[in-house]
Amino acid sequence: MNKIKIVLIFVLLFSPLLHAGEGTPIAPAVYENGDRLDYQACRVLVKRGEILPMSDLMELANKRSSDHILDAYLVKENDQYYYQIESVDNNGVVSVFYMDATNGEIVKNFKVPQ
Repeated sequence: MNKIKIVLIFVLLFSPLLHAGEGTPIAPAVYENGDRLDYQACRVLVKRGEILPMSDLMELANKRSSDHILDAYLVKENDQYYYQIESVDNNGVVSVFYMDATNGEIVKNFKVPQ
């Protein structure tokens, strides 16, 4: 009987750690407007169907421009999710543009918060 209690206690104590190791947050994180979201938040939002995977957005960006993508981030602004894409053209000019993370549309006149 004592062995069963020990095993039960072990399972109860360490099962949250096992789930966290799978990349699933134990408790959902709260992100404020203007925050840059990490990869775990991206995975959760993609899994929920709230945003497109970054790979899909990168593919769309490559189809729309011959620029080389340097970096991409998921940001939250005005309770909406956007991918901030940094790219460089053939002349070495670096530019930044934003894509709606839900549909891949390029967002014109995106205002960066001060």
